[in-house]
Amino acid sequence: MLNQLESLTQRVGGSNKLIDQWLQERKLLLVEYYHLVGIKPNKVKHVPLDESALVSFCHHLVDYLSAGHFHIYDRIVEQAEGSSSPKLALAHKIYPKLKDNTHLIMEFHDRYSDAMIDGDDCAQLHEDLSQIGEHLASRFTMEDKLIQIAADVWESTYDASLGNTTSPQL
Repeated sequence: MLNQLESLTQRVGGSNKLIDQWLQERKLLLVEYYHLVGIKPNKVKHVPLDESALVSFCHHLVDYLSAGHFHIYDRIVEQAEGSSSPKLALAHKIYPKLKDNTHLIMEFHDRYSDAMIDGDDCAQLHEDLSQIGEHLASRFTMEDKLIQIAADVWESTYDASLGNTTSPQL
């Protein structure tokens, strides 16, 4: 997921301050996730469960989800396209899927944000962490579509201001 994030950041980074901030928040969330599951970037070594890492991850997780739903999604679409754009329909198709994804992720948060993990719970936690990884990957794919739409619109607007009439392909 970090490699995909890095690739996206290289493609669209610098096109909009809000997107840059969003991608940075995603990176922080992924670092917390990798720390929690005991994976260090570019290494295959696993480490034992760190309960403070679980608390930190849950905190970052809810912050990331909240920022997307209550701050970022609508602002990016409106900044990129305005409220009457036909491409806004695509974003509105993505929103319900993001909402469903949020409910799945929040179940993890609610289960583990204040829980003390003992030996019996540890196996379930590792299984749930795997599921959260899949849910996050799915979420990031959907969010990347929103980001790419916005970046394409900004790029075409910039190209048009230079006299280039190419339009972005979705």
